[in-house]
Amino acid sequence: MDISSSWFALQTRYRYEERIATELKAKGFESYLPTMREIHQWKDRKKVLDVPAFGGYLFARFEPSLQNRVRVLETAGVVKLLGNHGRPEPVPEGEIESLRLALESGAECDRHPCVEIGTPVKVRRGMLAGVQGRVIRIANRVKILVNISSVCQAIAVEVHLDDIDLLNSSPAEAPCTVN
Repeated sequence: MDISSSWFALQTRYRYEERIATELKAKGFESYLPTMREIHQWKDRKKVLDVPAFGGYLFARFEPSLQNRVRVLETAGVVKLLGNHGRPEPVPEGEIESLRLALESGAECDRHPCVEIGTPVKVRRGMLAGVQGRVIRIANRVKILVNISSVCQAIAVEVHLDDIDLLNSSPAEAPCTVN
């Protein structure tokens, strides 16, 4: 990996994520298509499938030169490179790593809308060690919301309050105050 390369979010055509990831690899770019396990049920059977965690999005790592951006955007199925004011905006490495750790942990993950509220935390032990996110409560269960702000998507993964440390918070805030 080149030190000047960063992760960028790509918006894709519907159900083109895997094709684009394969094409980007053929062009020499690193890509990451986060997937989740889902049970799909039909009248006669159930099947466990790996599906994109964020439908219509994937991530590519590259040095954001004009030539590289054009090569990425020329890939069949890429709708746009996400950013602000026409400039691509890198996705923080920590967000990608936390997403990867959470999805590969084996813990149950659910899709969740992007939320900018809650206490920032980092899991200190267990199978989710290293995952950073924000504490939320869903249906009487404590979860960490792992946001990928550039695509305004997130996943929620269940944690135990004893396994988390607060990040950038005052001493008055404590994990046990989550209601």
